[in-house]
Amino acid sequence: MQLSELPTQLQQHGLPAVLSIFGDTPLLLDDALQMVRHQAQQQGIDERLRLIQDKQFDWSQLQQQAANFGLFSSVKLIELELPEGKPGREGSDALKSYCADLPDDQVLVITGPKLKQEQLKGKWFQLLQQAGPVIHANSPERRQLPAFIIARGQRHQLTLTPDAAQLLADWFEGNLLALDQELQKLALMALPQPISPDVIMTAAQDQSRFSVFALQDAIVSGDLAGALKRLQRLLEEETEIAILNWMLQREVQKLERLLQGNLRPQDYKSLGIWRQQESSYQQFAKRVGAANLAQLNQLLVRMEYAFKRDSGEQLATLYSHAIVLLCAPQRAPQLTSSCFV
Repeated sequence: MQLSELPTQLQQHGLPAVLSIFGDTPLLLDDALQMVRHQAQQQGIDERLRLIQDKQFDWSQLQQQAANFGLFSSVKLIELELPEGKPGREGSDALKSYCADLPDDQVLVITGPKLKQEQLKGKWFQLLQQAGPVIHANSPERRQLPAFIIARGQRHQLTLTPDAAQLLADWFEGNLLALDQELQKLALMALPQPISPDVIMTAAQDQSRFSVFALQDAIVSGDLAGALKRLQRLLEEETEIAILNWMLQREVQKLERLLQGNLRPQDYKSLGIWRQQESSYQQFAKRVGAANLAQLNQLLVRMEYAFKRDSGEQLATLYSHAIVLLCAPQRAPQLTSSCFV
């Protein structure tokens, strides 16, 4: 069951004896827990106990809690977090025993990370599936992200245009917590609605991301001097290198797909290219050409080594060479000949 189905499930059936929630995004896991807690209050469940499995965790607590009557209500809510999604042999036995004789005065909610295939085949997980609903609280796919952002904005009383949602998807893909924080900031600004990309760019709170995407615009347009100037400013401001690397990797991936040709409208959308950007990106791909992609990919690998493994190469130099290849590849030989093996 997907997270979007949980509100209907709770409204129609209330809290089950056992509910399991697994996902790859802390924000969505917290969303699910908040829904469960709200439903518990609606059902008059005021007593809640949170347990976290660690090395010292005593699994007998499950049965002990079932044996103790609630002090403030006839039913207790027990939240059990499995940080690694691995209850182990002792935990598996405890869950098996618990599910074999579910207490009437207790609701057990188990949370944990997105499970791998071998974990999904585990006996303990099969038991949980039989005992109650299993909710998957995972990040939306890239193509689903703009719609998710529009819906998320509505939770904060924000109306976003499709292009604004696309912009935020480009900025915050892979970091839904930062996205939600940005939406909260926008909601506090009392901005004119519907909110457009221009409004977001003007009101942008995350200046590092704003500047990185300004660099991206210069690269796409082939403005070499402007791109190098913006790169210098980003490095002076000690922008997160991971954001810079991510943006350059993403642009090279777009170029690879564009140069393959035969793109449909939905293909541009999946790449994060707006309709009004299609022409610019087509010119961008034609300018760079397939011949330079191998060198760009080699540079990206070296950037990762310089960033993560301290290879000794200067990131500023590697970035500069990549930007020359992206903006003015005809000027690359004299500037990058010493950069490649």
